[in-house]
Amino acid sequence: MTCSRRPTRVSEPLPVPLRRSRLKIHPTAIVSEQARISSDVEIGPYSVIDGEVEIGANTIVESHVRIGSRFGTVVIGEHNFIQSGATLGGPPQDRNYKDSRTRLELGDRNRIGECASLNLGSHAGGGLTRVGNDTFIMAYVHVGHDCQIADEVVLTNLSQLAGHVLIGRGVVISALVGVSQFVRLGEYSFIVAGARVNKDILPYTIAEGHWAVPKATNKVGLKRAGRSADETRAIDRAIRIVINKGLTIDEALEKIHVECGTNALIEHLVDFINTADKGIARA
Repeated sequence: MTCSRRPTRVSEPLPVPLRRSRLKIHPTAIVSEQARISSDVEIGPYSVIDGEVEIGANTIVESHVRIGSRFGTVVIGEHNFIQSGATLGGPPQDRNYKDSRTRLELGDRNRIGECASLNLGSHAGGGLTRVGNDTFIMAYVHVGHDCQIADEVVLTNLSQLAGHVLIGRGVVISALVGVSQFVRLGEYSFIVAGARVNKDILPYTIAEGHWAVPKATNKVGLKRAGRSADETRAIDRAIRIVINKGLTIDEALEKIHVECGTNALIEHLVDFINTADKGIARA
């Protein structure tokens, strides 16, 4: 449905406790005439829905949230929880950005924490910033333009992503982590608090430091992902080979081929290494 800019105020006293079914959009919220809002979305006090915005069913928007802008389109899926002070869909922090109507897309069942900011994509970067499903983006996190975040990712308080960062499935980024532009974080990697990341982080690893390098295999993450003990042992051996700086990358890949056999994890690791443009972080 298309909502009016200023929803009708409730003229009768509200019952106690508050029945949300009687008041889905708070009277102080401002909703653009261009917005397409599902009938069971909740929008809290003093929130602003600006421009071309689509919000799916059962999403809750708390107070003082801003979604959308004159610069592009924001599409939000179902069952999301967007907490107070979050800003979604502002223009890219890029001096070369022009008003080119780019996008921000958010999947389903995500939680966006207090005062987090997620920017639109940029025309030069493909025009799309995307967050997948079942992510948890905590307070004061910044997701820069053209970032691509897969499913089941956790971004902890005050972690900051520059533009064009690619984050694989199941990645956990701890607090106060800074990630440089064009970096990839491989699936089920874990970035330790306070790390600074300027090169690709191997899948299935625990990385730390300034600058961050892999230190060990993320065995806990792999177990939680349902991987078998045999798979974990094989990938642990492969990771130890790669992070041995006594070997070139080509020598490491050949050694993995000879010593580690093959499974889906190793195939993904090898493909990740072979497609690295930024360079692989190594201990």
